[in-house]
This record gives sequence, C-alpha cells and structure tokens, in this order.
Amino acid sequence: MENQDREEGFESRMMRLVKKCHQEQRLIMNHVCIRVDDIRRTERLLTESFGIGTGGFTRVEGDLFKGEAFVSGAWVNDNFYLELMEPLEKQRLGYHTGCGAPIGHLSEIGFLTPNMDAELDRLSKLGWQVTDTLSSEFSREVKMDMEPSIGFPIELMEVKSREK
Repeated sequence: MENQDREEGFESRMMRLVKKCHQEQRLIMNHVCIRVDDIRRTERLLTESFGIGTGGFTRVEGDLFKGEAFVSGAWVNDNFYLELMEPLEKQRLGYHTGCGAPIGHLSEIGFLTPNMDAELDRLSKLGWQVTDTLSSEFSREVKMDMEPSIGFPIELMEVKSREK
C-alpha cells in the first residue's frame, strides 16, 4: 500500500509537469540520473544523510533502457526529481559505460517535451544522436548523446497528457 501511494504521488507530480510542458509548448528539465553501484544502499544513504527521498524512493517497474537493472526516483521539489540507476553489469570506477562516464557519474539529464518528433529533428541538426529508445501507450522516451560523447547525455520524454 505504501509503495502504491508513493507511486501515485510520484505520478501526480509528473502529470502536473506534463500538463505544464504541453501548455507552454517547451522543454522542461525534470530530473538528473546518477549511476550507482547499489541502488538500495544509495537510496538509504541519501535519505539518512541528506533527507532526499524521506517519503521514499519510487522504483520504476516495467521496461527499462538497455543495460539498466534498477531505476528509482525521489522528488527534490515539485518540479524536479533525482533518479538513480543501477546497471545490469557491475562496473568499476573508470570503466567506460558507453555514455562517456563511469559509475557514480551522470547517467543523463532528463527533459519533458511536448513534441518528440520536432525536438528530435531540432537536436539532430545540432549533432545529438539517439542511442536508445523506449515507448509505451502512455509515453515515448529516447536517450541521446554526442559522438564522441561530451559527458552530458540527455533523455527526452514525451508523455501523453490525460486532459482533453
């Protein structure tokens, strides 16, 4: 029950941002994802040490991007959440993960977009390349990076608004 309440709270905050993104027809930065070695331990330490996730981290269920074992998030404020990602394969500091940075470093900066196709067209003209995709009936997500990587990968999310 507690996890369900946490998920509903997480989703309701996300849907407020989705609505704002669609209303304002602009990108909205909504999260930063950090690669971690042990997601449960990191969640606990962030909560105990810094108060991040005092309401609990919400674990993503369902499809994940390639190479991801676990993903969770905790809202820092009403507009921004911290996301943690534990990769499938254990990695060492300094190991090249394919996104230009090792464990403990930035996994991505996430943005909501009201129009994925237009944003992909705009960003590809600036040199950004899609490195992975994920979609469902409710959302479409892509990861993008430069070649060679600049150490600042991004994730774009187009979430369908539930309002008519």
